[in-house]
Amino acid sequence: MTAVCPSCSTHHTRRKGIRNDKQRWKCNICNKQFTTPLMEYESQFPKILLFDIETSFYHFVGWGTYKQYINHYQITQHQYVISWAAKWLYDDQVMADVVTPKEAKNRDDKRVLKSIWKLLNEADIVVGHNGDRFDLRKLRWRFISQDMEPPSPFRIIDTLKIARKEFFAPSYKQDFLTKYFKLQNKLETDFQLWVDCEAGDKDRLDQMLDYNKHDVIGLEQVYIKLRPYMRNHPNLAVLMDEDVCTHCGSQDLVETDKEYATSAYKYPIYRCTACKTPHIRHKTYSSQNPTSFRST
Repeated sequence: MTAVCPSCSTHHTRRKGIRNDKQRWKCNICNKQFTTPLMEYESQFPKILLFDIETSFYHFVGWGTYKQYINHYQITQHQYVISWAAKWLYDDQVMADVVTPKEAKNRDDKRVLKSIWKLLNEADIVVGHNGDRFDLRKLRWRFISQDMEPPSPFRIIDTLKIARKEFFAPSYKQDFLTKYFKLQNKLETDFQLWVDCEAGDKDRLDQMLDYNKHDVIGLEQVYIKLRPYMRNHPNLAVLMDEDVCTHCGSQDLVETDKEYATSAYKYPIYRCTACKTPHIRHKTYSSQNPTSFRST
């Protein structure tokens, strides 16, 4: 949920808190600060949720420690979700939940699953790093294991998949990307943290939650950094039913002096001044009379 900046008409705004029954905002583009009535800010901007989970170990029995293949019948205790952290795009608040010491010892994650389920059920788009392959699949398995129904459908943006598809980088891990682009780095941790969390150590569970929250802030920065290069980003213009940037929802689209030509048509190229994404827009040439254009 965002508000439209009154100066530059962008949805790139973030909440700064409530004062005197007004919602305070700051624009990420022009830095203007402004206020709106408490409910007026709920525009058509899609709900984009960035999230990350931390899970426990599997426990299993075996006959060795080197290159062992573990069969399912060797598992003595299954993984559970220790914590999750999430935030709405551009919102300063980081939401999170972690198992209690008692829940950790009992390997009971149903309460924290219910809290992340509610957010996923609200979201139009969900962003995660390796979220499609790991986080969401793991959550679905834990949901069905706890006899929970699936959340409402949403679009998925996996920043790990996008980084691998669009770039030839030395590494695609979030830790590398945040360090390389001088974004918020992951907190240092070690194997023992997970051991202590499973044992129900309250201080270490709090540390895990901080680690998880830190990751989500870095994830948002990675997503925004990679976004102009995402060729299959969910089309926000369709979700908002407005003529806006397909990637960020901004109305600040400027036509460039370049056109994209196919064997039959020419298309003008626009660029979003907010997120810098280039857009090819439909503009069909028939003899001397171009038709109207729309976002692709």
